[in-house]
Amino acid sequence: MSATSMWGYGIAITILVVLLGGMFFLLRAMSDESGKYGEIKEMLDSLFSTPSFLRPGSDSKEVPPGHGEAAAARTDVEPFEDECPACRARVTHEHVECPSCGLRLMD
Repeated sequence: MSATSMWGYGIAITILVVLLGGMFFLLRAMSDESGKYGEIKEMLDSLFSTPSFLRPGSDSKEVPPGHGEAAAARTDVEPFEDECPACRARVTHEHVECPSCGLRLMD
């Protein structure tokens, strides 16, 4: 065997070992219940299944029916006035949705 083919086989085997090691780590992180890999598990959950904030009946931030009125009545938001990015109408901190086009503004 030549030195070139030995280097090629060595690189190929190294890449395979790294890939198998990474797959082993991901499987271990997904099946771990201790919370040691909690952040990695959340990222992998989002990639391979429905994210937790999109699952029905989950304990995530669900939007209640009167959310628009409650958000508009908050007093912890600093007053501001800006223009809607969609229709350029003037909106303030009291608007949850743009009054002219209905675009939902960030809370």
